[in-house]
Amino acid sequence: MSLKAAVAPELPFLRRYARALTGSQKMGDAAVRQVLEGLLLAPEELDAQKPARVELYRIFHQLWRHDALVEPSGGDGLVARLPVQGRQALLLTAVEGFSMQEAAEILGSDVESVSANSAIARQSITDSLQSSVMIIEDEAIIALHIRSIVEALGHSVTGVARTRSEAVALAARTQPELVLADISLADGSSGIDAVKDILGAMNVPVIFITAFPERLLTGERPEPTYLITKPFEPETVIATIGQALLVHRERLAAAAPAILAMDDMTPNPRKHFDTPEALLADPQLADGDKQALLTEWDSEMDNRLNAESEGMSASDPISAKREAQLADEARKVKNALTRISGQPD
Repeated sequence: MSLKAAVAPELPFLRRYARALTGSQKMGDAAVRQVLEGLLLAPEELDAQKPARVELYRIFHQLWRHDALVEPSGGDGLVARLPVQGRQALLLTAVEGFSMQEAAEILGSDVESVSANSAIARQSITDSLQSSVMIIEDEAIIALHIRSIVEALGHSVTGVARTRSEAVALAARTQPELVLADISLADGSSGIDAVKDILGAMNVPVIFITAFPERLLTGERPEPTYLITKPFEPETVIATIGQALLVHRERLAAAAPAILAMDDMTPNPRKHFDTPEALLADPQLADGDKQALLTEWDSEMDNRLNAESEGMSASDPISAKREAQLADEARKVKNALTRISGQPD
C-alpha cells in the first residue's frame, strides 16, 4: 500500500485531534502539515506492519511541540494542574477511540501511566469546569441525551433551541459559556448560520455535532476547532467539552488583566476601536494591553471566519463578499499583532 493510501483516510481525524489538543484550527492543521512533510522526507518512519492510524498519531506526537498548547496566565490555573499527558490520553481514548494499549504506543508510554493520566484529566474536568451550556438541536431525543450528559457533568443547561432564530434569541438572553450545535435544524435553518449570528455578538467556544465530520475536517478553509461525531458516546462529549472550556478559560484569564485596565465598560476591541491600527496608535494603552486586546480580536476573527465559511455557498455572492471582508479585517489584526509582538513579518 502506498503512503498516500495508508494515511489519507486518517488525516481528517488527525486534524480533529490536533485542533482539539491545541484549541485552534490554525495550530492544529499546521501540526498535521508538519507530520505530512516529515513523512514525505522519511516515509520509512511509518511502520507498514502496524495499523496506519496508530502510526500516524505516533509520528504526530514525535514531531509535535508541547509548547504549542495555550499556556496558563499564572502558576495555579487548571492547565498548570492538568499536565499535557492527561489531556492527550483523554482525547486519544475518549474522542479518537483508541484503546489504552494503542494510546500508550502513540504516546511512547505504558498502559498504566496512560490510564492514570486519563483518569486524572477526567476528574479534573469534572471538578473544575462547571459552566452554562446552550444546546442547538432539533431532534428531541438527541437533545435530551446531550442535556443529560451535560448536566451529569455538573454543568447547567441554559436551554435547547430548535431553529436559528430560537438559538440567537436564547444566546442573547442567557449568555452561555459554551454552545453545542447541530448542523441541520428544524424548519430548514442551519446551526452554522445560528452560530455565525451568535459569534457576532459574543466570544464563546462552539462544539459542532455532525454525522459527517470529514466535511468539516478538510484543512482547506476555515473550519471548526471542535467536532463531535454522531452517534457519540458520553465520554466523547465530556472530553470535548472539557478541552474547549479549558482552552477558552485560560485564554480569557491571560487577557483579563489588560482588559480590566481599560476604563471602557465594554472591553470588546472590535467595538472600542475602528481598526487595528487605531488600537496600536492609542497613546493611553501600554504595549501589553494592546497585545492582549489584539489577541482577543484575532481569536474572535478566527471564530467569525469559521462560522462564515461553514455557512457560505459557492453560489452565494453575498456570503463570499462578507467572508472576504472578514478575511481582510483578520489579516489587518494579525499584522498589527505581529508588529506589537515584535515578530518579523
